Amino acid sequence: MALNLNNLKIHHQDQNQQAFNDVLAEFLPQLKLYITARLRYAEFSGLIPQRMYFPSDIADEIYLEVFENFSREDLDPKQLKIRLFKLADQRLEKILKEEAQWQERKVSIHEIVREEVKSLEETFYPEEVFDDIEYQQEAYRPKLFLLEEGFETDLLDFLALEKSKVKDIKTRQLLAQAYQSLPPMSRIILELKVNGGLSEEEIADIREMKAEEVAAILEAVKKRFRNALSSSV
Repeated sequence: MALNLNNLKIHHQDQNQQAFNDVLAEFLPQLKLYITARLRYAEFSGLIPQRMYFPSDIADEIYLEVFENFSREDLDPKQLKIRLFKLADQRLEKILKEEAQWQERKVSIHEIVREEVKSLEETFYPEEVFDDIEYQQEAYRPKLFLLEEGFETDLLDFLALEKSKVKDIKTRQLLAQAYQSLPPMSRIILELKVNGGLSEEEIADIREMKAEEVAAILEAVKKRFRNALSSSV
């Protein structure tokens, strides 16, 4: 039975925020998966402290924002999905900026896309992930990890790779290394696609890009993974 979003209006009128939150969580469970993936990578990369930010807390902040500024447009499933992911994206970007304590350089989104696509087209060498001199220091070194099975499975589907060919630890580590090596925007777009299950048009709306730019990034990401796994898959 499809979820009745009209319940949001009822719970808002009754000022029942918990019931309102429950409807949103049931409507879009992928939202918390996306938040979790972003936070997990930021922790492994040393961009944020371990266990300081929790997906449920960020999700609750987003639900509160929707509750306090509820409108008729939120009863449209497509508009509500985009709004929730956009709020999550904005909150996560704010956290990273606050933790980094430095001003992002002012470049256009088009320049960033060009730079990242160019970077993704370069040959991927797993050892390069750890070659940077800063990574020799424990505080900066990204820990090698395996991707969570659910995300790994969905990623393989996105890459159109048979799961049976990526089952040994070495290949799975290589897959995780390739994921770690992705430029920041490319990784976010990939997570919106894989964890969020969003279309290129929806991702473009959330990230304020062109759908063609999202498509270019995703195609370049596919090539990067295929290049990384070509020797073992």
